[in-house]
Amino acid sequence: MSSTTSTQAQASAASSSADSAPLRLRYIDAFTAQKIDEELMSPSGGFSIDQLMELAGLSCAQAVFECYPPTKYPNILVACGPGNQGGDGLVAARHLYHFGYEPSVWYPKQGKTELFSRLKVQLQNLGLHFVPQDDFQDALEEADVVLDSVFGFSFKGEVREPFKAPLENFKYESRIEFEARKKMPPIVSVDIPSSWHVEKGNLNKAFTPSVLISLSAPKLGALQFNGRHFLGGRFLPEDLEAKFDLQLPDYPGTEQVVEITGARPLESQEVELHHHHQQQQQQ
Repeated sequence: MSSTTSTQAQASAASSSADSAPLRLRYIDAFTAQKIDEELMSPSGGFSIDQLMELAGLSCAQAVFECYPPTKYPNILVACGPGNQGGDGLVAARHLYHFGYEPSVWYPKQGKTELFSRLKVQLQNLGLHFVPQDDFQDALEEADVVLDSVFGFSFKGEVREPFKAPLENFKYESRIEFEARKKMPPIVSVDIPSSWHVEKGNLNKAFTPSVLISLSAPKLGALQFNGRHFLGGRFLPEDLEAKFDLQLPDYPGTEQVVEITGARPLESQEVELHHHHQQQQQQ
């Protein structure tokens, strides 16, 4: 083999190896997620909560459209909690309506600020159906897909009513009886599956969604998730990304989401996580 041919072969092998290498980016804890939000909404960041919620909800709607197009999955049940996570779901419901879906919204405990009232009015003006609190099971049976935006990265403790029973319906054990009547709809979770620990994952033996949409950066708990994984949040300035060493991937074209299925932590972070896991086992 000539030196030229050998060099070309080595270059081709290196390129192939690079293509097959997993995507790596930083997975963050709840403290870092909170700090990122605070910096975005600081005077130097310039964003308002309304803007961030709008961009997050649009990202979620685009990811749903990517995985479950309205031609095959027209009926979507959007389950919303009382906090900002629920607000993301309300925004997503509006965009999903304009994308051609027929959303129903389960929103049993409304947020207290004017922002949530306005988001609800926007959906009412479009004629969207708000599911009564006790009719969740019936709405679930009619749904082709579910968007889970109940709890976010600040969730701690045990799930209480009115959310406990509906989230129990998402679990595998509940699906066995459900699937005898109708196939369980796929679940798409926003940022972190509801009731998962943001850093330690599925501690409560909760449901596992089919799709996860991380916002801004994936959370440490998402390392336990093996389904289709998207990242939404095409608004972080480069200096903020660099400050937290997020190493975010590029977004394609005009998309507000990018698929990161199979993404691993940064190599330096992976070593840190491994050492931390070993220390926990020794204690």
